[in-house]
Amino acid sequence: MMKYFLMLLISGLISVDRNSALNLMISRPIFIAMFIGLLFGNFYTIFLVGILFELIGLIDLPVGTHIPRDDSFMTYVACLVLTYINVDNVYKLFILITLVIIFSFPVTFTDLIVRKINQNIYLKNRVKGYNFPISKVISWGVILSFFRGVIIYNAIFFLVYYIYTQIVSINIKFSFDKDLNSFLILIICFASGYLIRFLSFKSVVKYLIFTLGIIMGWFLI
Repeated sequence: MMKYFLMLLISGLISVDRNSALNLMISRPIFIAMFIGLLFGNFYTIFLVGILFELIGLIDLPVGTHIPRDDSFMTYVACLVLTYINVDNVYKLFILITLVIIFSFPVTFTDLIVRKINQNIYLKNRVKGYNFPISKVISWGVILSFFRGVIIYNAIFFLVYYIYTQIVSINIKFSFDKDLNSFLILIICFASGYLIRFLSFKSVVKYLIFTLGIIMGWFLI
């Protein structure tokens, strides 16, 4: 029971670290992977997945007011799925990565909503001249961000878990019987992710190129 309580706590702190710019590094994929790996086991595989999503995060860099895709969410959900399901080949790993990347778009949108709410609270307090200490405004923002992480991250984890189990339950022998070394796919992801970060395209185009690179590498191997 304590493990699940700690996961709820860390999911909230991850969201706070991202939205409130605490710069505590709690929201970094490598830290999230290390924490989940130490808590639930299977540390080596989960840590490699954390490195993978750290590299994926380099594709979508924060520039100006642009909000990058939530790589913290992707790491959190992917690592939790790995603690409950044996992902024993690259095809299954690819399905998991694809699912969390897809769901990162609506999750990032909730990030935008939270920031807008925090901004409106601040502006309302400033324009109308309420005698409302700025510390309370910040506190509301932190609380809102915390519950966003607890609710959104864990709710979508269950959704991704359900969809993933339904997909891998389909008997596709040609795909599932390919027992490939998962470390090779991580090398492919490293190369493609590191190069794509320098391209001046929209994020959707970068993710599309990234996904196609993984597919091509999988078939080449």
